[in-house]
Amino acid sequence: MFDQQKISRLIAIVGPAAATIYFSFNAGGFFAGPPGVVAAALGIVLALRLMIAERPFAGVGPWLGVAIAGLALFAVWALASNWWSHAPARAMVGFDRALLYCLAMLLFGSFGRDSVSLRWATTTFAATVVGISTVALITRLLPDVWAAPATVQNHRLSYPLTYWNALGIQAAVGIVLCVHLASNRARSLVERSLAAAAMPILVATLYFTFSRGSIAVVAIAIVIYALVGRPRQLVSSAIAIVPAVAVSMVVCYGANLLATGHYASPAGVHEGHHVAWIIAACAAVAGALRAGAGILLDPRLERVRVPEFDRRRAWAIAVPVLLVAIVAATVAFDLPHHVSEQFKRFTSDTGASSSGDLRNRLTSFSNNGRIAQWRVALDDGFAAHPLTGTGADTFAELWAEKGVNGLRVINTHSLYLEALSDLGLPGLLFLLAAFLALLGGLIRGLRGPDRLLTAALLAASLAWMLHAAADWDWQMPATVFWMFALGAMAIARPARDGAWEPSRAPRLAMAIGALALIISPVLITLSQAKIDSAVGALKDGDCGVASRDALSAVHLVPVRPEPYQLLGFCDSRIGEHQLAVQMLETAVAKDPKNWESFYGLALVEGAGEEDPRPAAREALRLAPQEPLARNAVVRFRTANPRIWRRRAITARLPIF
Repeated sequence: MFDQQKISRLIAIVGPAAATIYFSFNAGGFFAGPPGVVAAALGIVLALRLMIAERPFAGVGPWLGVAIAGLALFAVWALASNWWSHAPARAMVGFDRALLYCLAMLLFGSFGRDSVSLRWATTTFAATVVGISTVALITRLLPDVWAAPATVQNHRLSYPLTYWNALGIQAAVGIVLCVHLASNRARSLVERSLAAAAMPILVATLYFTFSRGSIAVVAIAIVIYALVGRPRQLVSSAIAIVPAVAVSMVVCYGANLLATGHYASPAGVHEGHHVAWIIAACAAVAGALRAGAGILLDPRLERVRVPEFDRRRAWAIAVPVLLVAIVAATVAFDLPHHVSEQFKRFTSDTGASSSGDLRNRLTSFSNNGRIAQWRVALDDGFAAHPLTGTGADTFAELWAEKGVNGLRVINTHSLYLEALSDLGLPGLLFLLAAFLALLGGLIRGLRGPDRLLTAALLAASLAWMLHAAADWDWQMPATVFWMFALGAMAIARPARDGAWEPSRAPRLAMAIGALALIISPVLITLSQAKIDSAVGALKDGDCGVASRDALSAVHLVPVRPEPYQLLGFCDSRIGEHQLAVQMLETAVAKDPKNWESFYGLALVEGAGEEDPRPAAREALRLAPQEPLARNAVVRFRTANPRIWRRRAITARLPIF
């Protein structure tokens, strides 16, 4: 016989960390496939729990229930959006992602609040982030030891998540949690020392992402943790961490080649080795100082007792002094003028350059093209469809048609504005309901026995939510899965004997329902695997394998346009021109606003000496800034069928 409680505790402790590792080394979980794998695993475990556990929903209380309901409604609304967006495949992908987060909250929250599980789960996750950051930092400092794949843009540190800002917010969350672990008297001295030792690594990783937003929110989060948690041992942690981090940052900032795309040159590698040794030494010093402070200082801090009256008097003095200092600094440094100037820079249409010396980004206040995306989301998405939006995950098509600057953008760089654009006001309200319930539950938990841990999770969650307002972290489960899993465990109610114990029939019905929910993620995952295989085979010139895998993808998820594109390109290569046109027309029907399908249709029509110009013009109408679409109109600006054929055969396919 197995011990259900031990198995539940093991899943709670290991699950968030394991999922984060899987997502991180699979492009952050951005593409269709990895979210489906984890969602399927969660659904299966949930179904087993529904059948076996005595009280499967023991931990679901009011705060957790509202958060789960908000995510569930958001997921259902995303799936329903295929009715008005005419892009059912995109709706399925958006549904699968929201379902993943909903299942995470439901499963991990259902275990009930268990302080031991939550503490170890947080520690395991923090250690995971340190490990991922170490791997990332090695690709920057020691590329001769572990180099990022050539397919990953690593000029700003991005491996393994493949997106620098995502790696930045992941490292920022790790910093907040390690500050907590280093400052928590309930942790052993070894844990506190290791957490302090990890700080130079995490901060260096964050620095080399050059992610301004992540740097800003981690500073805010640490202040929130200090004010809300009020950990006494934060003094000891600061003594150990601040000098070590300061030295490592001075060395990192002074490494000129590491701040450019030449970090992998011989001189850059030499510089990286030097910086790596310094960071390792700083980590060792931080750990040693924290151990020393733990022995010499922490016991004295624990004996300090501040009467409630003195606390109120201290606040009564501190607040006016702080206000006076703020006013004095405002006048002395002419802050209104500087704020006005930086606001003008931010609202300008120019973006921060990602080339050259990346250190210049850290003092730049440009919006990096975000404001243009936000305007499209609000003016062309939400304003045009305030109640429904344009459909889940359709911003890429909206931007292709309405966007500027010639940038190819997939997501809005703002979770909340993209929710408005894609799913209208209801979508945003469902999302905010889930987030506010999570925050409300954490705030309520500050009065409980795990105040410091709850404060750390609250600060880290707020950091993520703030960062998501200016980036697409929602689409990167590696950055956020922890928040739904650990957050659910933190706001769950303790398992108790009075919880509902369903009979056999409801158990079976709910277990079947849980398995039914994961049908879509499983199908999308299998379909994506076949599509990826077909693309690889087509690149290798093997249309037999490509067609076979594309047909398998069609059978799994018939609403996706990509398999039909692949079939059409293969049919065109083997001379089946009419069948090729039929396949591309089917792809167009599956997603009528997808410019790539019209572009592909123009290519196969031209290869068969049919007039490709109408399809090329439609592709350009849907994506006027897209170079391939513009080039197709120019290529086919002739009435000669032979020229159409020759130019179509040599044109670049949209899937490569």
